[in-house]
Amino acid sequence: MIENIGIKRAALFLWHWVLTGFFLGTLTLMGPVRWATNYTRGAGWSALAEKLLVLSFIGALAAVSLLLARLLTLKTEAMPGRRRYALPALSLALFAAALLAWMNPKLMIDAGMKTSSDTYAGAEFVFGPYPEAARLAELKGEGYTGVISLLSRAVVPFEPMLLNTEISAAGKAGVELIHIPMLPWVSSNDHVKAKLEELLARGGRYYVHCYLGKDRVNVFRNMLVSMAGDARVSGAQPGSARSLRDITKFERGAITALATDVFFTPYPTDEEFFGYVLNGTVASLVSLLDPKNPEDLPWIRKEKKIAAEYGLKYANYPWRSLGRLEKEKAVREMTAFKKPLVVHAFLSRSPESSDFIATYKRVKQR
Repeated sequence: MIENIGIKRAALFLWHWVLTGFFLGTLTLMGPVRWATNYTRGAGWSALAEKLLVLSFIGALAAVSLLLARLLTLKTEAMPGRRRYALPALSLALFAAALLAWMNPKLMIDAGMKTSSDTYAGAEFVFGPYPEAARLAELKGEGYTGVISLLSRAVVPFEPMLLNTEISAAGKAGVELIHIPMLPWVSSNDHVKAKLEELLARGGRYYVHCYLGKDRVNVFRNMLVSMAGDARVSGAQPGSARSLRDITKFERGAITALATDVFFTPYPTDEEFFGYVLNGTVASLVSLLDPKNPEDLPWIRKEKKIAAEYGLKYANYPWRSLGRLEKEKAVREMTAFKKPLVVHAFLSRSPESSDFIATYKRVKQR
């Protein structure tokens, strides 16, 4: 009997904790976390500092949700008869409200977000957030050839549901939906290149979106620019793109602006690659790691693959193996690369990092 009471209490506690925790988490994300990340990026905080701040919110959220779940469990057990179902029903209603918010991307999008476009010979791509049914009808009326959705069924639970809704709404609006799934982190996107080749050859006007119209559309745009080459006629950088000019640190160390469009950084994490390097704000990537060093080699192979896949010019100068004159020659070569240029070691605070920055400044002063 006592064991059954314990199981019921645990199940009731989990019910309240999961459902109200999801609701509180949504409120936290839409409010404090959004405000805090907007502030930290505007103030130039590092990705690590931003992550730690967000983790502090998550820790506070976990503590509050646990306490609330315990309180609701005790209150539920104390209620007589059918009244004890009221609080579990309330928790379920709060969960449903949060789920509906996630299913409505316009509630999750920062106010003032604008679309932007790239035009090529025979093809135009307009980038923006998830289009609701009314927006899809507008796109049809504006003569769009199709809508390109970058949503992925692997991003559960929301994107599969949003994708199904979009497929249905696009069918009713009479606009073609082209599904090119992309994950919101560094991953293989060979299928994207194949589809882009087809679309560039086909021509037309396309609206491109992911969930919020941020990182994935910018990475897609960068791949598009690299593939189209001279076919590009005009374009505007999406206003949502994050830039190295907006921050001062990566997780592995400080970012140094050596010139207007030349940055020295540590080796980016996957998140930093996707958010700051592969989004169209960087044209060339230079690594100072040494392929003869067994510890450096896996990192070099990884970034070479990323650069090739996303259309970045890539070069490697094994800084520790170069002599003084070779280093100066390397600086002259890399500064001739297409800008913006990112040069990196593994850590910002290392002998080769300090030596590179000093060499760069010495060469540029001549």
